[in-house]
Amino acid sequence: MKKNNPALMILVFVALCIGGGIILSAVLGLLSGLLWLAIKILIPLAIAIWLVRAITGKGRSRRYY
Repeated sequence: MKKNNPALMILVFVALCIGGGIILSAVLGLLSGLLWLAIKILIPLAIAIWLVRAITGKGRSRRYY
């Protein structure tokens, strides 16, 4: 059985931790951006559309039988 160099194993571990941190940071940054988009743009836009439809009465069928 081949014995691994402990210094090399420590360097590999540190490199994996740094690489994982970079990937995790990128993924969380993307999720954070999407959440910001939803809160700042899409929710107020949805509320505005709902208000316009509620005030004008469009989008609702007013059939009385």
